[in-house]
Amino acid sequence: MSIPRVLAVDCGAGHLACGLLSSDKSGRLQLEKLALDAFNPDASLDAEWSAMIGTAVNETVRREKISGNATIGLPGHHILGKFIKTPSVEESKRAKIVQFEAQQNIPYPLDEVVWDYQVVAEQGIDLELMLAAAKREVVQGACDALGDSGLSVTSVLPSSIAVTRCFRYNYPEVTGSLIIADIGARSTNLIFADTERFFVRTIPLAGNSITQSIADELKHDFAHCETIKIQVLNGESELPATSPARAAVKNAVSSFLSKLHLELTRSIVNYRRQSGAEQPAALYLTGGGSVLEDLAASLQEKLKISVERLDPLRGVVVGPGASNAPALSPLLASLIGLAIPAEKGRKSINLLPTAIAQRLAFSKRQPMLIAAAALFALTLTPLVYQSSRVLAAANTQLEALNAQILPLQAVQSRIRENQAALDAAKSEILGIQSLAESKNNWINFLSDLQDRLLKVEDVWLDNLNVIRVANTDASNAGGGGLFGSAQPAPEEVQTNPDGTPVKPVLRLQLSGRLIDRKNPVSLVSADSYQRVTTLLASFVDSQFISAVERENFDANNPGILRFDFILVIDPARPL
Repeated sequence: MSIPRVLAVDCGAGHLACGLLSSDKSGRLQLEKLALDAFNPDASLDAEWSAMIGTAVNETVRREKISGNATIGLPGHHILGKFIKTPSVEESKRAKIVQFEAQQNIPYPLDEVVWDYQVVAEQGIDLELMLAAAKREVVQGACDALGDSGLSVTSVLPSSIAVTRCFRYNYPEVTGSLIIADIGARSTNLIFADTERFFVRTIPLAGNSITQSIADELKHDFAHCETIKIQVLNGESELPATSPARAAVKNAVSSFLSKLHLELTRSIVNYRRQSGAEQPAALYLTGGGSVLEDLAASLQEKLKISVERLDPLRGVVVGPGASNAPALSPLLASLIGLAIPAEKGRKSINLLPTAIAQRLAFSKRQPMLIAAAALFALTLTPLVYQSSRVLAAANTQLEALNAQILPLQAVQSRIRENQAALDAAKSEILGIQSLAESKNNWINFLSDLQDRLLKVEDVWLDNLNVIRVANTDASNAGGGGLFGSAQPAPEEVQTNPDGTPVKPVLRLQLSGRLIDRKNPVSLVSADSYQRVTTLLASFVDSQFISAVERENFDANNPGILRFDFILVIDPARPL
């Protein structure tokens, strides 16, 4: 199996491992470079995990001069894994079903997590799937940490998937039911596997459990107890054999072994009940917590199955740049698995955030897009050359036309000036004509007005005021005479559709009196009201008047009816 060169970055709860892997001439996986940095796995510092990863990556990249695209592995305590069964449908229709199942099984809003799935097994009409999700802020923090160090993330895998791939690569001859226990700092992945399928259960029992037990017994802080634990278990401690610290470490390890045995027993029973699988024949231990001296023997005695340590380098060629790999092998299972591709033709889980995936896809297409743009530019070269020639010829013709147009533009300017002078003269003529017409119309109008007053008899006018307003709205014209003073509205220049000025509307405010001879010393009679009403009605019939407005009467004086109204002059017969 030929494997392309891969930069794997295993982000553990308490360590960062970077490895550069490729295939040798025979197709075997080769570990060319290896760098591992440890940091405090204290659970109370979980919020600072991304920052600690960033610091470790920066130091590793600077020291080892690593660059390129990277595949990230996330620890079990940051992964939510669910195994579900769905109807077996075409792959094109599978996404909607899985989306629905994800909403039901992931206890967070889907926009707050990064999630994906892969097929674990096909069982007749059913599909067994693994759903994996991680908080978006955790995945983005790890990707940003690598990005700040100059590395580009191409995929993000749960460590359980990577460990499973590592085992199948290194132990191809092992068949049947088995368990892999990847014991980390914050959590332990229990991976149940057989030839075709696997199942993962993550439990919060790991190396930190031992440290926390020591801290609880000695009443010391976590970091100090972590140091004591490592020194005692590695045989590097100078503490007396009877010291409380050594006793606390021994008690914590014993308690951890008992709890791990119970979790394994419970998990095996539940797994067999749910899946119908056979009793696991072997248990393989890996991870930083698997280095406990009596762990394998104790579990083998209690579980009554074969227990051995998983060797992640069993089928791997170790290069000169990774000479420290054998000593660090318990921490390398996930790192090695990150470089091993998924089974051909099968979709694999990738928790890479969508935004990063889109940028990555664009960067992959970028060389092709640049080449396509260059080819397109080459195809346009003849057109550009021809267009430049046509443009040069057009510019020459334009210059010749401009030379001919300049004299014509001068003539056009004089024509416009003469047209403006002609329009001004026409306006003056129209004004004079209107004035002449108005002079004759006033004589005719007053004569017509006098005739209508004579027909009514015993009536005369006290006031006649002229109100000129451009707006035809009568409400804008104020009253005058007896009942109000004239308030002419400001004139606004208006034009007709043909451009000629609109003649202003003229209103005449008349006020006068009518004598009631039949009732000289009493209130005015109905007959007098009728005479005035007849007078107003006769005005409407006049050729000069278009309407009568604001009719007002005052009969408070004995024998006299005072009246006040406004005559609207017909614009067709202006005054």
